[in-house]
Amino acid sequence: MRRNPLPPLLSILALGLAVLAGSALAQDPPKRPARGPRPLKVGVVDIGVLFKGYKRKDELEKIINERREQMKEEIQKERERVRDLRERLDKGGLRENSEPYLRAVTDIKLAQYQLELKQERLQASLKKLVEQHTLQILSELESTIEAYGRKYGYDLILKIDKAQRAGAGGESDLVQHFQERIFRAQISDVLYFNERALNITRNVETLLNSPANLRKMERQAKEKAK
Repeated sequence: MRRNPLPPLLSILALGLAVLAGSALAQDPPKRPARGPRPLKVGVVDIGVLFKGYKRKDELEKIINERREQMKEEIQKERERVRDLRERLDKGGLRENSEPYLRAVTDIKLAQYQLELKQERLQASLKKLVEQHTLQILSELESTIEAYGRKYGYDLILKIDKAQRAGAGGESDLVQHFQERIFRAQISDVLYFNERALNITRNVETLLNSPANLRKMERQAKEKAK
């Protein structure tokens, strides 16, 4: 009896399909496309708004104002002393250029000089107090900004300052102006940065000390010296 040739052929085809299927299964799964570096997260802070709105600043300003009032009282006492000496001289009936008269004039000059010295000393003391408290506020703001940047994953936080100071109209305004000047002079444009992500100091140092760069800098220095 003649056998049907199809079954062996089907067997061969089935075997081939099985091999192909096994080869496909053995291959690695398709890889996902690689992601690029995440974009930098950058923020800005209006430092003038923070400075004016910081509640602890009011507490520190209260200390400054109390000290200023004490100073005004001390200076007023010295002024009254000078005025009393002048009134005594005017009402004393002393003969002009006499020894008692000249002694009284000297006392007035000494009192006036002491008044001026005290004013200078107290003003310097007040400025120092304002500076100390202003730098304390600055330190607290910077610490808070850094903590915020770390907590919320910022890479860079920059300073802006849109606040406009009103015209000075009195002692309080002058003290505030001095305080703001110190604050703005001390605060940097970069308030916080992620050092691991952004600090390229070592990379720049490597380039700086590379033989090619050293030769370039030396050549430029010689050209400038000509």
